[in-house]
Amino acid sequence: MRVFLDTNIILDLLLERDGFEDSIDLFSRQDEGKIQLSTSVLSMVNIAYVYRKTVGHALAVSNIKYLSALVEVLPMDGMMIQDAIYSKGKDFEDNLQLSCAEKGQCDALVTRNKKDFPAGKSPVPVYTPAEFFSLPL
Repeated sequence: MRVFLDTNIILDLLLERDGFEDSIDLFSRQDEGKIQLSTSVLSMVNIAYVYRKTVGHALAVSNIKYLSALVEVLPMDGMMIQDAIYSKGKDFEDNLQLSCAEKGQCDALVTRNKKDFPAGKSPVPVYTPAEFFSLPL
């Protein structure tokens, strides 16, 4: 199963924010061969920006390099931007993430802010970590 991680899931792990244990569990499931984790190039850019401000440039670069070896980083293109613009979701960045997950043939998208994704109209099922963990794998 290919699982797309939204930016907030990865930042939870790196910054040890509330709920970071869920992020650890997702990466553990990948280590066990149960899922394959993906994220977007947009997420990596946003993660690097936020994380660098918190831990400094050198540590951020080191950890982002390590992270990019753990997850598949999916590209984005102009067609995805067009898809996001015309999507029914209310948040452009989330629409863009969803388009990337769809084009990357992901089976699920895991996020902490599910409310900003178009309910019931998503080409990729969107789950909170708790919802995802309740799925049979």
